[in-house]
Amino acid sequence: MLAVWVPELPFQLARQRESELVGRPLGFRSPEQGRTPTLWMVDRIARKAGLEPGVPVDIALHQDPGLIVLDPMPSTWMDARACLGRHLLAYSPLGRLGRFGEGFVDLRGTERLHGPVLDAAERLRIDLLKVVGWNAHGGLSQSLSASRLAAKAEDQVRIVEVGQEVPFLAPYPLGALQALEARSRERLQQFGLHRVVQVQPMTVQALGRIIPPAEAFQVLRQARGEDQDRLPPLETVQASETIRKIILPPAHKHELGLASWVWEVAWGWRLDGRFVHRLRLSWWDVDDLHHVLPFGLNGEDLWACCRDLELQFMAEATRRVLIQRLELEAWLGPTPGTPLMLAEDTARKRLALEATALRLHRRFGQQALRLGA
Repeated sequence: MLAVWVPELPFQLARQRESELVGRPLGFRSPEQGRTPTLWMVDRIARKAGLEPGVPVDIALHQDPGLIVLDPMPSTWMDARACLGRHLLAYSPLGRLGRFGEGFVDLRGTERLHGPVLDAAERLRIDLLKVVGWNAHGGLSQSLSASRLAAKAEDQVRIVEVGQEVPFLAPYPLGALQALEARSRERLQQFGLHRVVQVQPMTVQALGRIIPPAEAFQVLRQARGEDQDRLPPLETVQASETIRKIILPPAHKHELGLASWVWEVAWGWRLDGRFVHRLRLSWWDVDDLHHVLPFGLNGEDLWACCRDLELQFMAEATRRVLIQRLELEAWLGPTPGTPLMLAEDTARKRLALEATALRLHRRFGQQALRLGA
């Protein structure tokens, strides 16, 4: 299993688009609509200056006047994601694309085509540098989690040998495991569990007493490097997905922050190049009474759609009881009119158009043009 990571891909794209950004601290403004704009992402140069995501933009500019704040343009990242997918597809039909420069490709059984897996991984890394100018790192392991973290070590290509997954993963914080949700991580920290090595010897039953049992099973698989399943076909778009959220302690409908939660999930789907055809929101009261609300997430303004969903939810949730669980089911597909693997000339044209749009926005402000999300 080869994990490929292009560090800070959004910032590499911005610097490729405008050469004057090279060497300057960069940050992306949060796409969420709010009274006070905040930083969504910052690069390494900005982090060295003490900036971090979530800081209000005006405070960040006061702290570092040299900071350049960019508007997020998901279409650029989706084109970059498609470009990375084409490079991975040349080595194996099985793989998975992550976000912001992360991708996985299953090289098992491809030795006759590409030679030893280490040679294939190094060749892929060099191809990305020569063809698109991206500095990339790789991680090789039978385990998906181990390969992903090995790529983040920023060696050229780092190998985790068979049988060494457990000691390699042991020193990492629990937050490095993708199966562990934020609320569950906070609960584990309350029990003094902070590192992967602390949960590796636990059983599913023991860990399931602290966090949901289904989540505990997946967390332990990743912590021990046992997530070695075959990856799906690279060009397959998942037709549906369900996101669950446990409310601990149960809360009133006005305290759930539903619009922000749905926006964060739907924004992630858009960054993955998946179009949301329709949604179904379900919730359970503390007495386990189940409610369902179907909703069509259509329109250019994603935040306005999420606010409309929250208003409909407020109108439907008429019982004066606390809510203990939310579930968001989405039916997904490729972005209409855009193939998953975009043509190279289309990507170049879009990059040029978005560079022009960025300059217009800087010169004339928010009213100059509307950027689709």
